[in-house]
Amino acid sequence: MTERRGLDKPAGGLNSVRAAAIGLAAFGLVERIGLWLVYAPASFGDTPSYFRLAAALSESGLSAYDATRVPGYPALIGLLGQDPKLVWLFQMAAGWGISMLLFWIGWVTTGSLGPGLVAGMAYNLIPGQILFEANLLSETLTAFLVILGLALWVALEREAGRSRAPGTGPGESAGQDRELVLAGLLGVTSALAGMVRPLFFVFPAWLFAFVVSKDAHERTHRIVRAIAFGVGPVLILGGWLNWVNSTYGMLSPTTMTGYHLVQHTGEYFEFLPDEVAPIRDTYLRYRDARIAERGVQTNAIWDAIPEMTEASGLSFFGLSAELQRLSLRLIAEHPGLYLGNVIQGWIDFWKAPVYWDRAGLESGWLGPLFAGWAVLGRGLSLVANAAFLMGSAAAVVSRKLRRRLGVDHFALVVGGLIGLSSIVQTLVDHGDNPRFLVPLQAVVILLVVRAGWTWWRGAAKA
Repeated sequence: MTERRGLDKPAGGLNSVRAAAIGLAAFGLVERIGLWLVYAPASFGDTPSYFRLAAALSESGLSAYDATRVPGYPALIGLLGQDPKLVWLFQMAAGWGISMLLFWIGWVTTGSLGPGLVAGMAYNLIPGQILFEANLLSETLTAFLVILGLALWVALEREAGRSRAPGTGPGESAGQDRELVLAGLLGVTSALAGMVRPLFFVFPAWLFAFVVSKDAHERTHRIVRAIAFGVGPVLILGGWLNWVNSTYGMLSPTTMTGYHLVQHTGEYFEFLPDEVAPIRDTYLRYRDARIAERGVQTNAIWDAIPEMTEASGLSFFGLSAELQRLSLRLIAEHPGLYLGNVIQGWIDFWKAPVYWDRAGLESGWLGPLFAGWAVLGRGLSLVANAAFLMGSAAAVVSRKLRRRLGVDHFALVVGGLIGLSSIVQTLVDHGDNPRFLVPLQAVVILLVVRAGWTWWRGAAKA
């Protein structure tokens, strides 16, 4: 059995909680003001495509949208007038909100202010997270939606615990109504995360079992709660999939699936038959040139697309569909080669890179300071990732260690989401795998902090 420790009555007097929250909030605000004064928004390889799609949405809505990306982040950029500084400002506000949500989650799920403060402050201090707020990429918004979703799940669990308690009395109906509202908000929030990063299409699917199965109410209430939760994902994610399929003939979150799969299969593209020689040979030239230049074939496909469309006579979307078909064929014929890439991509997922831009600093003398900060922060993230993996393995094999590490339902929800994401991301793409952990890095650290606190508390009582 896992515990529900801390979900009902978190400890800490009101004055202590208020002081801790104000201190964390003030630190995060001052830090971000400081960064605003010395740093600037940073563009990366994916940034132009987000702004191109934002312009398309702003000018023509979905009628000119090519679905090369899910529309959540381009829509945000469009709403902010495609102004990089406004996007950064929004992402700083989201990051500040993330630190406060981590504080609240850590507090109410452990019954102690310490884990919440450490998790919230870690987000503000580790550069792989706070510096990413300046990057014109979708990860900060994704992280905010994922962590907001987890906070809503905790709130839902607390509400369910109260309404299940003996002697609840006349307030039970009102409590169940609040549960349904929270379940609905959770469904919408988890679906929106998927509309910002396709990897998180798994988020509502993963949550569904916990939202439904953990309720001790009568069957009718479980069904109603499942419906309240499911409406958002069905309408938002299902509606988007239907639009992509009806518009482009692909049942996929984006029209890029074929290109992403070539990141895997491009390494053994020469095994394709002569009947597709125009596509095969064109790609092999670009692949070999990329390997000669950088040592790996990763991202060669993006340079090859124009010539591959010309050689094949296919449209951009038709080529993606054909590459998906050919890649699935190669995977079926050479599963060992595919599995090798999958394993490597899974390992890369945990490497915790720090994405920042030295050129964005107002003063050159800050460069070495930020570089040192990045090295130290990455080291801490790598330690947290290693601790998470070792703790997960220990929890799987030992019931005693599960208790010592405090593996409760929250840990199962979050740890399972992290593990599932680490697998799904490498199955479908073999490009920038380390970047896929960025939206989840803060919750990896949160779980490690919770586990360390529980272990220390148990040792202190022994």
